[in-house]
Amino acid sequence: MVDILVVCEDNKGAIHRLSLEAIAGAQKIGNECGLSVGVLVLGENASVLSQQASQFNVNEVFSLENELLNNYTSDGYSAAVAEVISAESPKYVFFGHTYQIRDYVPRVAAKLKRPFLNDVVSYSNDGGSPVFSKQAFYAKLISALSSNNDGPILVSFQSAAFSSDNIQEGSAAVRSVSVDLAPDQIRTIPEEPFQEAAGGVDLSSAELIVSIGRGIGKEENIPLAKELAQTLSLIHISEPTRRTPI
Repeated sequence: MVDILVVCEDNKGAIHRLSLEAIAGAQKIGNECGLSVGVLVLGENASVLSQQASQFNVNEVFSLENELLNNYTSDGYSAAVAEVISAESPKYVFFGHTYQIRDYVPRVAAKLKRPFLNDVVSYSNDGGSPVFSKQAFYAKLISALSSNNDGPILVSFQSAAFSSDNIQEGSAAVRSVSVDLAPDQIRTIPEEPFQEAAGGVDLSSAELIVSIGRGIGKEENIPLAKELAQTLSLIHISEPTRRTPI
């Protein structure tokens, strides 16, 4: 058993970037609050993902293989993850806040009758107990949320809440787990995985962003903004910018 269970998403045979960030967050919280950390991988590529996860400094990796999970469905994933959570009894269950997580984790919370704190942006340590913060009222307020019972509490982290660069490497044992999943539980027809629109750069990791709005005037002027962004990316700023009065 582990105190924190991170449920990873499969991104074409690799652990999803936001899942890696969630693992980094779990390691940080685990170290500061004295909590053990485990990682759950599932689906068609579970064996490959488990080998990736075993290279991190976590207490245990859980590998769930089942042919009914080879294609993502909210029915199958919610039933399987809920069963694993019930069996392992973690205090916290962490996810990266992806489109897939938004789709099926509310069902997990409903099955377990447990709270789901979604889109968390940061955390603080209150005497060994994690306190999670999320934005409210269009980011005008920050609300601090904590649990007053033993859990499990489901938490999804917004992109860049933690950095995957801070993952601690190590060696973890892999344990195979199973679930009692029947074909008649899958009521939805699998479709192609949702793909976010491709962009030239990951905005969450960009050092500089050029944003345009109505002031651009017309669509034909957009290349001007792209040219500006490309030019700025070539400039190395070694000292604070000096403004010259006009």
